[in-house]
Amino acid sequence: MSEGPKMPYARAVNLANRFMALIDPHVLKQEVAGSIRRGCREVGDIEIVCVENPLHPLGSLFHKDYPGLVLSGPRLKRFKYPASGVQIELYVTTTWDYGRILAIRTGSAWYSHCQLATNWNRLGWCGTEDGLRRKKECVKKGNVWKILPEYAENPTKPPVFNTEADFYGFLGIPWVAPGQRNWSDPTPDGRYNYSK
Repeated sequence: MSEGPKMPYARAVNLANRFMALIDPHVLKQEVAGSIRRGCREVGDIEIVCVENPLHPLGSLFHKDYPGLVLSGPRLKRFKYPASGVQIELYVTTTWDYGRILAIRTGSAWYSHCQLATNWNRLGWCGTEDGLRRKKECVKKGNVWKILPEYAENPTKPPVFNTEADFYGFLGIPWVAPGQRNWSDPTPDGRYNYSK
């Protein structure tokens, strides 16, 4: 979530569409996430979830000196343009985890924590850098779950999440339209604020 300046929804959509057109030859699928997908009036960061095209990898487009590129990890590429106040975050995932990452990155942060992560924890799973894994096969170091060495070669894996609907079905909760996921910090009585 961006703490910087916000932009009107229409401008954010325009910038997101331009960025998606740029990366289109380098991805198998992509979708806008974050506050744009939730339909918020004002947008901080532009978030996009994609699956990389192995025949035309993103690295061939985003070389180390690419304008605005400040982070170029295998799962997250971040672009910052201070003059315009625009930040773009590109989340790179796999086809089998696409629905989960799209749901998480659509947010809001409170919604993802309280509805998604809480439910996969309840079912005995934890989030690792390789996707969901059984908690009993992992160890938590700080805030990060790691697979135990004895399970590294053959961990228990969840089903394939091609879509958000697949992921919600796995969690056993009804799919919620992105515009209904605008939860913010809880009030003192424990209720979650909902905003547009």
